[in-house]
Amino acid sequence: MSARGFRVTCVFTLIAVVQAACFLPTTSTTQPPPPADGTAAMQTALAGVAATLTQAVIQGGPPPTQPPPQQPEATQTYTPSPTLTPTVTLTPTPEGAWISVSTETKCRLGPGKAYDQVGGLVVGKTVQVFGKDPSGQYYYIRNPNDPTSFCWVWAYYATPVGNFAAVPVFTPPATPTPAPAFTVAYIGITTCAPQYAFRFSISNTGGVTWESIRIVVTDNTTATSTTHILDSFRSYNGCALEMNQGDLMPGEGGNVANINPGQFNYDPTGHGITATFTLCTANGLGGTCISQTINFTP
Repeated sequence: MSARGFRVTCVFTLIAVVQAACFLPTTSTTQPPPPADGTAAMQTALAGVAATLTQAVIQGGPPPTQPPPQQPEATQTYTPSPTLTPTVTLTPTPEGAWISVSTETKCRLGPGKAYDQVGGLVVGKTVQVFGKDPSGQYYYIRNPNDPTSFCWVWAYYATPVGNFAAVPVFTPPATPTPAPAFTVAYIGITTCAPQYAFRFSISNTGGVTWESIRIVVTDNTTATSTTHILDSFRSYNGCALEMNQGDLMPGEGGNVANINPGQFNYDPTGHGITATFTLCTANGLGGTCISQTINFTP
């Protein structure tokens, strides 16, 4: 077979295959039915293709070539600028433990109100902590008012900064024993006929509580003495009970009189009188006792 005849045979074979493919049976379950005019359109297209191929075979030249597809225009890609991350400046934590206070705080010789105040930590001042008490409620610092000494501040108003886990626990000094003290003064003479007695004002100026009292009154003119002992602090105005206190606490005051017992059976007006007062921290004149003596003329 000549080359030309072979090309013609190939063309018609291709046309027959394409036509057969167009008329293959289809199932309604997978493909929708073609439009009513689809067959005619397909046949028209095939006829055009066959004519073109036939003309190419007859003329002996290659089939017409399709122009190359147009290249899509290049699309510019936007590259975002890198976002700069600000440099973080770290604030160094001071070595050791430090505090400042939100309100002015007293600095004492020990951790508690029982100790004397020797200084104070003011707002806005930061100090180093050198120790703490076993409860962790007080800090041991250098005295803000005297850098050569140390004192204790209450932690309630303190803002801690630094390593407090390394702060040592200090054993505080022993609580100071409050000093016992009182003052007494003569008020005047009182009478519940035919007996006479004296009234006195008394104040607890120390740090202990007084529970019992003894008053020894001596009339130096007649050399007569009476004694008043009681586990309370009682005062009379005439025959009427004026006051009766069970004890005398620190800072507390009241009146006392040498009545029931201790009054005189005569009028001591104008006589020289000596009165000695003994106050004790327990009933029955027990515990710690101190005495004072005053002289007066009613």
